[in-house]
Amino acid sequence: MSEIDKFKEEVINTYREKKEKHALPSELERPSPAQLRRYCLVLLRRGDIKQDIPTLLKIFNADNKHADLETAIRKFGTDGFKPLKNFIIGKTSKPRENIVKLLAILIDFQPRPFDKWREAQRSDSKEKQKEDQEETAADPPADQAEECQADMAIKENEDVPKGQKNEVSTSASENAGKEGSGKGQAKSGVWSTIKKPALYGMVAFLATIGAYRLADSFDRECMYWRTDRYVPIACHTKIDDAKIIPLNKQLAKNFRKIMQPDTLTKDALGKVWYVKVTVDSIEFYTAPGFYPLDTNKRLKPVTLYILDKYVFNR
Repeated sequence: MSEIDKFKEEVINTYREKKEKHALPSELERPSPAQLRRYCLVLLRRGDIKQDIPTLLKIFNADNKHADLETAIRKFGTDGFKPLKNFIIGKTSKPRENIVKLLAILIDFQPRPFDKWREAQRSDSKEKQKEDQEETAADPPADQAEECQADMAIKENEDVPKGQKNEVSTSASENAGKEGSGKGQAKSGVWSTIKKPALYGMVAFLATIGAYRLADSFDRECMYWRTDRYVPIACHTKIDDAKIIPLNKQLAKNFRKIMQPDTLTKDALGKVWYVKVTVDSIEFYTAPGFYPLDTNKRLKPVTLYILDKYVFNR
């Protein structure tokens, strides 16, 4: 798509958006050639389009036949505004370049004129190219990312559920209790009679606590994203607008969204990751991984360029 075609598309889309929001003057809501000419003269008299005089002169008085711009617009006649009306109402999709530029003036399209818009587009394109280069340089190699994910999986598998540890403790206590009971019997039958019920009661109590913790651990084998972190949850739980995924203990413990990015400094380099949600929207996180709301997007290590653009200079 050529630059003028892109400009045309943005101008007519801006007109439609403003019309939907009722942000246009009555002359542009239901335009007629006479109303379009009248509104053009109104803007000229009010002095609202002084910066557009050079463009208007090229449109209405290119050969300097008329003494001033107002006279040139009047002499242009209502028929001269018919192509503009046809462009606005969608009767033509390929208007002349001057028609597009005139509509940009009438609806206060920004930035304008066309040359200023084109300069801004080229500047944005260079900035985006530079940003893409920065992001590409910051992308970890695929094998490194896989190694990171594998390390996290290993660490997760190394974690022993608390319930299992309690079971081990319970078994040890029970064995110790039996040995203690035997020694008590050797020393005194009366002492053994008193000690056994207490010991069995303690073993039963520890077993109950261990079973409860083990059940709780097994029950919370999933998690979901809530605001700024992953929250462990029972897999059968239903939560509106939340995606329930298998529990990753490392993510649940260490992965957080940074809610106040304006507090970031250069010390964040190597310690913070980011993801671009939209062209102008970015989010920061405390650990590597994937964007919680779209796991197709992988987080990238923050760079000085990203900090300068989205934190320091805002």
